[in-house]
Amino acid sequence: MEESDKKLDQEMDKEKGEKPEESQAKLPEDKQEEQEEQDKKEKTEELRNLPLPRTHWEDVVFSFPQPRIKFGKGVVKNVPKAIFRLLDPMLMHIKKAEIERPKILIIIGNESVKKMGALDKILKSCEQNSIETGIFSCGKGEATVTMVNEAVEMALEEKVHFIVGIGGGSVMDVAKATAGIVINGGLAEDYHEGKPFELPGLPFIAIPTTAGTGTEITSNAVLIDRTRGYKKSIRGSHLMSKYILLDPELTLNCPPDITASSGADALVQAIESYVSKKSHPLADIYALEAIFLIAPNLRMVFEHGDDYAARSEMLLGSFFAGIAFSNVGLGLVHGLAHPIGYKYDIPHGKVCGALLPCVIEYNLEYRADKYARIGRIFSKLDLFTKYEAEASDEKNTRRLASMIKEMFSQIQIPLKLRDLGVLKEDFGWIIENTKGGSVNSNPRTPDPESLRELLEKAW
Repeated sequence: MEESDKKLDQEMDKEKGEKPEESQAKLPEDKQEEQEEQDKKEKTEELRNLPLPRTHWEDVVFSFPQPRIKFGKGVVKNVPKAIFRLLDPMLMHIKKAEIERPKILIIIGNESVKKMGALDKILKSCEQNSIETGIFSCGKGEATVTMVNEAVEMALEEKVHFIVGIGGGSVMDVAKATAGIVINGGLAEDYHEGKPFELPGLPFIAIPTTAGTGTEITSNAVLIDRTRGYKKSIRGSHLMSKYILLDPELTLNCPPDITASSGADALVQAIESYVSKKSHPLADIYALEAIFLIAPNLRMVFEHGDDYAARSEMLLGSFFAGIAFSNVGLGLVHGLAHPIGYKYDIPHGKVCGALLPCVIEYNLEYRADKYARIGRIFSKLDLFTKYEAEASDEKNTRRLASMIKEMFSQIQIPLKLRDLGVLKEDFGWIIENTKGGSVNSNPRTPDPESLRELLEKAW
């Protein structure tokens, strides 16, 4: 054990043994709130000072492209500003002189965006700035090739200059795929078959309304093809959004079930990117910051959805997780979750939540040092299971798996695949369709036999 680790462990032991006597006089309510806020700040600062696992610098090579980003209350009204910013000929493939009056296609999901008033804010601000608008609704459910093809057809008919996606992960995927295909031509199915995005797509502005998928920052779109029977990504650097507006107010009305599922997905993304085979120091910073932000707030936003501070930290944490995994990939949780989610039509975050503890134990021998560090972070939460200072990284990795089970049970995420309706007789099909970038980024290279054992444990 390194000297810095020993010192930290001694401090943690000291904390456990020294418990100040409770004051007989109860603090006034306003003082209690101040004290709670101060305690939270001190705990966060303490977590940030934990020592990092050693980096093998001989293996570190990376690049880090990102779009323009704006975060804050009410920034959804900045769509016109984003459009005029993107009209700069240095930032897009068409000349400013070619657009006398910009026209955008706004892609939404179900009616919730309209109910929360976000769409009205965008339409009003666009009208005030002489920007024409059209609306394409994806409806409910995950993104499909059919949705994309229909959106592309509408965008071509309306001759739009920009795509704006406002909604959850599925809306983001439809919007970014539409933006790419409008310029590059063809059908969404063609890109599933390997057609490349050779030209920059229409400029795409992403406005997420859930804290979970991180897809606003990625260069791929996950699409279902029900005719051919699979769910997989189309990808290319030209799919990256040009502008991202992160407005925490848009997440306040997200219902508890979706809040839990999307939040679990974000946490899994952060953990998988941190232990990814392709991980590097810059992505690790974002992954760890995502864990710091998501872990203590996940239960809070599930139980108190109107807590603006918690919603803000969740949205930012989800975004940071997206930055991390878009640069280093994910892992076996997502590799398995795609075929399972497609076959049973289960919310993605719930599948990920049920799989994560078993995948952590599956990868234990390959990333125990990093998992143990995450365990230290989780140990500061209100959980029964705790990090053990004198235990090995391997033992604390197993404790982390228990901590995650406990946390997910608090937000009603099922802990077993059978509780989600998964059947054992489908394991063969699931294993056969577990492939792609997420599997390749997993710390441990899987094989059919070990995957079946993993699924048995998760079932």
